[in-house]
Amino acid sequence: MTTPFPNDFITEINRLLGEQSSRFWDNQETTPTISGLRVNTLKTNPELFRTIFSAKLKTLPWADDGFQLPQGSNPGKHPFHSAGLYYLQEPSAMAPAAALDPQPGELVLDLCAAPGGKATQILSLMENQGLLIANDSNPRRVQALARNIERWGARNTVITNEIPRRLAEHFGPVFDRVLVDAPCSGEGTFRIDPGEIKKWSINFSKRCKLIQDEILWFAGKMVRPGGILVYSTCTFNQQENEGSVMRFLQANTDFVVDPIPLQPGFSTGIPLSKADPGNLKGTVRIWPHLAPGEGHFIARLRKSENSVSRQLPRQSTQTVLTANQLKIYKEFFDSSLKLTPGTKIISPGSSSLSCFGNQLYLFPPNTPQLEGLHIHHWGWSLGMFKGDRFRPSSALASGLTREDSQIVIEFPVGDPNLISYLRGSPIRYPGDVAANSAWVLVTVEGFPLGWGKIVQGRLKSHLPSWLRHT
Repeated sequence: MTTPFPNDFITEINRLLGEQSSRFWDNQETTPTISGLRVNTLKTNPELFRTIFSAKLKTLPWADDGFQLPQGSNPGKHPFHSAGLYYLQEPSAMAPAAALDPQPGELVLDLCAAPGGKATQILSLMENQGLLIANDSNPRRVQALARNIERWGARNTVITNEIPRRLAEHFGPVFDRVLVDAPCSGEGTFRIDPGEIKKWSINFSKRCKLIQDEILWFAGKMVRPGGILVYSTCTFNQQENEGSVMRFLQANTDFVVDPIPLQPGFSTGIPLSKADPGNLKGTVRIWPHLAPGEGHFIARLRKSENSVSRQLPRQSTQTVLTANQLKIYKEFFDSSLKLTPGTKIISPGSSSLSCFGNQLYLFPPNTPQLEGLHIHHWGWSLGMFKGDRFRPSSALASGLTREDSQIVIEFPVGDPNLISYLRGSPIRYPGDVAANSAWVLVTVEGFPLGWGKIVQGRLKSHLPSWLRHT
């Protein structure tokens, strides 16, 4: 480490770890950080992915779809990353969503979701069934959240840009599961981002504690009776971890700690006193000298079945397409897509289609009422109407399979034309003669990357700028 640790931080770690502290400091100084990768099980499975991915992957104990990357690997520019086959994620950051354990068909809230690592993991576990509301209060960070969810091929997600209080007032206790990956002092990321060390102070940690208390309070108000609330941080500080949980339990007596089973790499939480009245040993810590990952804390809390009665969510109203919009969309669908089990729900006339301005969405079934909230995405973004034409979105391409599209171009990894497409450059259309202006689904090894458009015998890349390789 080139940036020295603050003395107050050193004192706290030594207090928490006691005789183990020397191992922690040795790890911080001499052991390289570990990078991780999580496979998108909406598109492939871990076993198949390992056969097509060049780097050797080591399984993580707390995520069936998560892997430890070998030192020196840099898969961020691989075409499979652009195709949404995996998410690059620090290994211990995969543990909170696994502890949340969302089930297909449930109503789930990720309250502090940006940039989207835990949200995409939740989506995989939900198998595109049910509804995830992914929220972040920061307008800039919500942009990154939306891009990662689009790349993931999500069909069942609404993205909101709200503060927790407004969401709690709007929804009430309706969610089966709520995840709070809280803003924190970031002590567990010091090795990854030494800039966090310069921001750290005792007062900064105290400010984080107050923010966490407020977020947790409103999060608890949105959990249904019998539902689950998971709280996580990437810090070691006890007042932000077990302390935040204890303060929440004291203020919300209808919640109890739901112990997280220990597995390799997990350590028990550290009680605030020998009495441990909150069962804080049922929470989990991940220490970098004991596990393949950086610092993390996770608590799973269960709300009493006898709590206030569940408030059934009010169903949201949809904005139907005009006759002209339906005609334009039907022309695109009939010329570009096939009617398959995967596209039936977005076929013209589907009751799940909804238009907001010039943007067309698949509106997830049983969506709670959203009117009055700041909505970034109303569901699966399918594209936009521009004059008398429909322009499909990259999110639509990512949520399809090659069997769903009428015209498909497949490239192997390393193909020069694929490299040009990823850079946004036009290429000679390598297929049979096709109609001018036809939309083409471009794939890598059979996995959709994005759209291209045939213009005078050339394929023009319609990959969005944020996905292009420079």
